Amino acid sequence: MIMKRMKTIRLSLQQQDIFFTADTHFHHDNIIEYCNRQFKDVNKMDDIIVENWNTVVKPKDIIFVLGDFCFGSQKTWVHFLKQLNGTKYLVIGNHDRSVTPSLFVDVLPMMNLLISGDEEIGDTQRITCCHYPMWSWYHSNRGAWQAYGHVHGKWQGRLKPNQYDVGVDCNDFTPVSYQQLKTYITKQNLK
Repeated sequence: MIMKRMKTIRLSLQQQDIFFTADTHFHHDNIIEYCNRQFKDVNKMDDIIVENWNTVVKPKDIIFVLGDFCFGSQKTWVHFLKQLNGTKYLVIGNHDRSVTPSLFVDVLPMMNLLISGDEEIGDTQRITCCHYPMWSWYHSNRGAWQAYGHVHGKWQGRLKPNQYDVGVDCNDFTPVSYQQLKTYITKQNLK
């Protein structure tokens, strides 16, 4: 069996809002110390991330989770996914061991998005979604963006100006909307 490595997903901002997040690490005690997250325990961290997610992501929105979603069994994954709004896609991260593909619309190591409906951009905006930051990606020299996670904000602003860490550690433990991503990347390109 050959596993697909990447596919192109076409979406329109006219039909739904689009969000990105990474490195939620639900049910992962050690991430609090590792990333210096200011939570007293993993339950408080999980509650805040769920609350922040559902504050911005509505049930009909689309959200791309760029890896390291949850620690634990499939039962633990289902527990959190049932609480979270949105139509969910998963880009596999290095800690995503218990994932069952049927829990998401799609599960791949990388996804290529073509977003239409942004009048400021024009025709379409291409976004490559990968858990890991990349030096180069499809159409990176033609205005394509890269959304990534994995490094927990440690490289933010040190890579190319058309990529951004959408992980919770550098985004107030809240998913990033397409519009926010565009604003961040536009500011980085002005530097």
